[in-house]
Amino acid sequence: MKNKIAIAGSLTFLNLSEVFQLLGSNASTGILRIISRYEENPGIIYFLNGNPVDAVCGSLSGLDALFPLFGWTDGEYEFSLEPVENKIQIRKNRMEVILEGLKMLDEGIIDRHSHASYRSKKLSINRKSSADFPIIKGPLVDYMYVADEEDYQDGEIIIQQGKHGDWSWVVLSGIVELLKETPKGPIPILRVGTGSFIGNIAAYQIKNTVRAYSAVSVGEVQLGVLDSQRLSQENAKFSHGLSRVIISLDKRFKQCSNRLTDQLIKKKQSDDVTKEKKPIIKQGENKEEAFLIDEGTAFVCRKTDKGNNILLARLEDGDFIGKIPFLDLGHEPFSASIYASDDLKFKSLNLDDLQKEYDHLSTTIKNMIENTSAIISTITTMLSE
Repeated sequence: MKNKIAIAGSLTFLNLSEVFQLLGSNASTGILRIISRYEENPGIIYFLNGNPVDAVCGSLSGLDALFPLFGWTDGEYEFSLEPVENKIQIRKNRMEVILEGLKMLDEGIIDRHSHASYRSKKLSINRKSSADFPIIKGPLVDYMYVADEEDYQDGEIIIQQGKHGDWSWVVLSGIVELLKETPKGPIPILRVGTGSFIGNIAAYQIKNTVRAYSAVSVGEVQLGVLDSQRLSQENAKFSHGLSRVIISLDKRFKQCSNRLTDQLIKKKQSDDVTKEKKPIIKQGENKEEAFLIDEGTAFVCRKTDKGNNILLARLEDGDFIGKIPFLDLGHEPFSASIYASDDLKFKSLNLDDLQKEYDHLSTTIKNMIENTSAIISTITTMLSE
């Protein structure tokens, strides 16, 4: 039986990182094949639920085969929907792979159009200029929820941190820089491109929300103004569980971005909350469970390659912990641990019901959740370096 080709195209139009994000946004399972006139062997990447789990290129496999493919900027790709039965060889989520692959390309560790052996030396993001930050792109834009379009010139302020506002936008074209206001002035933390969203994901659950960051256009930018009435009506129908997950997701973004800002301005951070505590969810586990906190405090912490335990978020009443099937945050259980206060109490979330509800959401709501997850994962990776 011939496999179903879902997408195909040129890497000069969509580069590998953009193809990854497209497949991730659709939680795609199948095989991505890449060919280049500069290479003898094709590159083959196996995807399971939107994440790369193995790769092969010539005699190389796993990450050794995958990272050099980011240098294939001139080639063709095709993705086929088919079962993937490979043993999982790649344990990084797609945003971690994208960030590390792009950094290796930028640093010359991998070559454009040719293989280079994967070198496992630790890299740090060059923060001399915000232009060095990764550009996070979102899923394909759902124009059904775009009520209007707005154009911005280079350097124009779109939203300002600390101001109240419920409006949200989707980037139709161009790049938007996200900044955090600090005593040392505005600090860029990230750049977002086509398909990404500007605004608070929880704004339709909590009215009169305060902007968590400033957003400024880089060059010419076109934004789609989202239909707030339709989004509010859809959000009003959310179950208690989904509503709490959305609000808690926004909380994680705010706390992770605040932690990154402190790191960028070299503000001293205290991560001693894990002292003499054992994790209730251990980093690296593959538990298919999630909970809502009733009482007490949970701490999301990620262990770095240097052995440091970095505090990512402090969660309390109403927040979720554990593995939500449609979220890929680079947090617990696989990429972070959960430590708890002595008085922590929680109740289980019905993940089957939650997944069914998610499957019936509008494309725009799903895209907003996916994009927020990708941004949290990116910031978490930056924090961990």
